[in-house]
Amino acid sequence: MPVSKTEYAIYLRKSRMDMEAEARGEGDTLARHRAALLELAARQKLAVTQIYEEVVSGETISARPEMQKLLIAVEQGAFAGVLVIEVERLARGDTIDQGIVAQTFKYSQTKIITPSKTYDPNNEFDEEYFEFGLFMSRREYKTINRRLQRGRLASVKEGKWAANKAPYGYRIVKIEKQKGFTLKVVKDEARIVRWIFNWFTTPQDYGGQYGRLGFALIARRLNGLGIPSSTGKQWTPPVIRDMLMNPAYAGYVRWNFRPVKKTVTAGIVKLHTPRSPPEEIYTVPGLHPAIISKKLFHTVQDYIAAHPSSAGPKQVEIKNPLSGLVVCSGCGRYMIRRPYQDGRQETLLCAFNGCHASVSSNLRDVEDAILNSLHDWLADFYIESTELGPLPAESQSTASYQSALKNAQKDLAQIESQEQMACTFVEQGIYSSDVFLTRMQMIRSQKAEAQTQVEHVQREIDRIRAAVTARAQFVPHLKRVLETYSIAKTAKEKNALLKSVLEKVEYSKTRRNRNIGGGDMQLTLYPRLPPTPGPH
Repeated sequence: MPVSKTEYAIYLRKSRMDMEAEARGEGDTLARHRAALLELAARQKLAVTQIYEEVVSGETISARPEMQKLLIAVEQGAFAGVLVIEVERLARGDTIDQGIVAQTFKYSQTKIITPSKTYDPNNEFDEEYFEFGLFMSRREYKTINRRLQRGRLASVKEGKWAANKAPYGYRIVKIEKQKGFTLKVVKDEARIVRWIFNWFTTPQDYGGQYGRLGFALIARRLNGLGIPSSTGKQWTPPVIRDMLMNPAYAGYVRWNFRPVKKTVTAGIVKLHTPRSPPEEIYTVPGLHPAIISKKLFHTVQDYIAAHPSSAGPKQVEIKNPLSGLVVCSGCGRYMIRRPYQDGRQETLLCAFNGCHASVSSNLRDVEDAILNSLHDWLADFYIESTELGPLPAESQSTASYQSALKNAQKDLAQIESQEQMACTFVEQGIYSSDVFLTRMQMIRSQKAEAQTQVEHVQREIDRIRAAVTARAQFVPHLKRVLETYSIAKTAKEKNALLKSVLEKVEYSKTRRNRNIGGGDMQLTLYPRLPPTPGPH
């Protein structure tokens, strides 16, 4: 919806210094900044129609969702200006992010308004001053970050806990009478940790079989006992593996094991946490008590080292044409292929051993059922074209919604007029500051509801437009996929073809009958229809 260039937005974000001040009991920083910027808007008669409040801490734009929304709106020319307590709040990341912010405001001719200065993108000196402010902000950020990293490394070398999260079996506590944190044992969880290490190293009787339990069997036993993981979800083999390899349980502190690394793909900065080489990892005795002995921990590492394939995933050739496509209706996990050595047909089953919502089927039967559904779907489209004629024009399909959209936009415009009037009243002294803030809160609530209605109607219009164009865009592609699938030579090629037309396939089957004709297998196909695919 186009917005006139008389509207303004407010952007709020806490800095690290703000968080430290709040920890000292100095009050809510964002509340103070919001009040100051609303007062500034009232004094300058600026109609503030949107407030973007960043509640997460992130160095890059990609880690700040409210900043992304603001930049999209600014890029579209939604606002005449943006109010911010200081320009450094907009971008303190790397030079790429700062350049994105500077160019977005410049090319959209959007002003940046702070309590001390208004930056006009059409003014050459303001532009230079703004870019210099961002540069100095970035320099200050790097200095602070280096100091923090040095402090964390120093704490680690002293045996303190510097990570943000405690491993299962511990909780983070403040060290008495000195700076820093350490770990305190959680007794009930520590008992589970000892079980895990014991099951992995000592032969156990499990279902009539006697031997040491691997990652998957340990996860299955814990789930069978109804013991929740640290997240409250089911235990999984990777979680068990990481616990068994964590030296914290033996009383050590490990640092730089999975540092955050940045990569650039298609101009987008992405964060990854790969494992560091052993020579780059700091492992020192910690101040916290151990849950297991050092001897037991090293025994576990020897077992894992003797079977390196169990310590992490490995790349294998795709042999399942339905890989990463079919999900279990019970637990939502992907179904996997199980081959057999005795000549039986390979089956498709839920990857989670603890799930009993779906039983397996022959892989070929599931594949054929999916292809048959796609062929039937394609035939339905052609029957519709023959018997019912072309779909109605977009203007006819969306006529009622277009009328509703106009009414919703009219209501929104009236609320925005009330908002502007409130600014005028406070300037003329008719409203006190308290009355103005109360009135603005009520207006913003009404405006949020009106904007929600506008967005809802617009989404319906977009959905209808997608349905009108789906046949022209999607059906010819589906036809090519089905023609190509029959001559595809590898499972990888077939998998890519199916994923080009399907988001996912939901699988359900409760009766143990591998014959598709006599079973109760049900498949729900989710096609890749723009913009919001729905089940077929």
